[in-house]
Amino acid sequence: MNQLKRILPAYPIFLKDPNFSLWSTSERLNAGNLQTWWGEEKRVYGFIEADGKTYCFMGDAAKWYGGVKNAEQIALSVTAFSTEYEFKAGSAVLKLRFVSPVPPDNTELLSMPVCYMEYEVSGGKDVRISLFVSCDIAYNKTNPDKRVRGAAMKLNGFESAFFGLKRQMPLSNNGDAIGADWGYWYIAGDNACYFDWADFRKFLDGGKTFKNSGKEYVGAFSEKRKGAVLLGFDDVVSIDYFGDFLKGYYLKKHTINDALEYVWNNRGKINAELDAFDGNLKARAEKFGQGYLNILYASLRQSVAGHKLVQDGDGNIIFLSKECYSNGCIGTVDISYPSMPLYLLYNPVLLKGMLLPVFKFAKMPVWKYDFAPHDVGTYPACCGQVYGLKSGVGNLTERNFGDTHFPYYTLNSDADIYDFDFQMPVEECANMIIMLLALYRADGNLSVFEQNRGNIDKWVEYLVKYGLKPENQLCTDDFAGHLKNNINLAIKATVGIAAYAELCLADGAKDLHKKYRAVAEKYAAEIMDFGKKFTHLPITWDSGENTFSLKYNLAFDKLLKLGLFPQSLLEREVNYYIKKAEKFGVPLDSREDYSKSDWLTWVAALTDDSEKRAAFIKRIDDYLKNSPERVPFSDWYDVKNGEFFQFRNRTVQGGNFILLLEKGL
Repeated sequence: MNQLKRILPAYPIFLKDPNFSLWSTSERLNAGNLQTWWGEEKRVYGFIEADGKTYCFMGDAAKWYGGVKNAEQIALSVTAFSTEYEFKAGSAVLKLRFVSPVPPDNTELLSMPVCYMEYEVSGGKDVRISLFVSCDIAYNKTNPDKRVRGAAMKLNGFESAFFGLKRQMPLSNNGDAIGADWGYWYIAGDNACYFDWADFRKFLDGGKTFKNSGKEYVGAFSEKRKGAVLLGFDDVVSIDYFGDFLKGYYLKKHTINDALEYVWNNRGKINAELDAFDGNLKARAEKFGQGYLNILYASLRQSVAGHKLVQDGDGNIIFLSKECYSNGCIGTVDISYPSMPLYLLYNPVLLKGMLLPVFKFAKMPVWKYDFAPHDVGTYPACCGQVYGLKSGVGNLTERNFGDTHFPYYTLNSDADIYDFDFQMPVEECANMIIMLLALYRADGNLSVFEQNRGNIDKWVEYLVKYGLKPENQLCTDDFAGHLKNNINLAIKATVGIAAYAELCLADGAKDLHKKYRAVAEKYAAEIMDFGKKFTHLPITWDSGENTFSLKYNLAFDKLLKLGLFPQSLLEREVNYYIKKAEKFGVPLDSREDYSKSDWLTWVAALTDDSEKRAAFIKRIDDYLKNSPERVPFSDWYDVKNGEFFQFRNRTVQGGNFILLLEKGL
């Protein structure tokens, strides 16, 4: 068996949103079954029949069915939107492309809930290609009700089969490592069927027809040498948006059959668009090396498909993240902040779509605080902030895994449901204001700022009062625990105040600009004066030379051209980080040996020296190729041995695109 070079820890196969996300965790597509991003196996089988024999190219069928052999995989590669394979099956050669069309600059295509497998066969006799999906894709293993219904139908020039639970339970769980127990899955090709185990065995033994007996599998098959099989998911209801049940953006105006027919008839057009995006990305990334392109390939589909795109009642695009494998929150502010470089580059309307839900919740009576919230609920429900809820308040906050939340946003200002000790007041205020200025610099529109001045004015005052020497509190790296006098957080607050000043200037408020610019400059000067005592900035105001932390919050001072901190300070910081580098990166701070991939690329963006940047890029790329666990790109891992800490499939990997913003905003 030939050796296949590892590219990624896990390979995206079909990705559209947090409930439509299937991965391969081996270089060999037929070494095991596909998995969801949280690791639940799903039986999706691919076969090629050639020369009178049946070969498996995807899934573990060859392990349990003696009539099937594994096809020999001879190639593997990835692009921005595809994972590609090549196999030998007898005298036949099979080429495959698994395409997830999630271009961030095309909201229609991004939200169209269909992925596809393209195939081309050369050689061999009596060839047939097939793809089968088990009914277990339609529900979580924890769901006791596994009864499904489905059928097959003819569409315009092709066929589709579908199934879903008999008892549909839209939006029936709010949680982290869990998928939808609702909606209908579709598979489409030249021929399609809905059938049982007995018919599946007959097919594997060379049978040519099905009787659509139902119960266990849907499948698509073709005797053509070149074509495609489509996989689609109609979730029926996507998001509970503060009581409004919203369909996905595409399905609000179309049906799933529209999506299947569009992709079936327009794959050439879609491929051309995706290829053009990929070519542009390669050109942008070229100066940073092949390792950086690999990081971007590992990040793009994961970040975009960790969101759901919907439209609110006012016609606004809303782009909601799921905080995958960290707590399942929806619309988390300190997830949007690190992810924003990708969306600033390609479609700022998606960044706006991250901000609007937070502003909407912040105006509700239950949020009575003078700082910004952390999140707006738990996916897929915008039920109001869930982070830092007091335990057992009136039984409202008591939940088991998969239960739904109470709609906290309906409570009035007398409700006392949040524990202040688990809030992130300085962090989220600065995040929101910095993102607002970045959005304005990208799209030239001040409307979000102007419509939310009441809260934004409070939030900047919070930064002025508490930002320079923050009290004991969490920051976006909440897993690291509380910290008092956090200098990295003080830098973020300082940048946030300066960002507010710039927004005021753009809005014609010159006096406010002057006032807050002066505060930001004063705070920056204090930070720099303190730093002169050391070879680098310590982790806190009350620590010294033997401590450090990655000052990634300096990045948007540079990118927004605020001019608070000189390039010499940034270079000095980077020089020190490189001295502390381990095999897979630089520790987040001097307390532990773990780091974050997104912050490593952010500190790489601080330097103007290509060799220094390369020191960070190489280590992240090495992590992708050599980490011991095979999970979707984790952003939190040990820099010495590569072991990951819980997080996987998180949208924050959009932050790895920050080097492409080198010219600033």
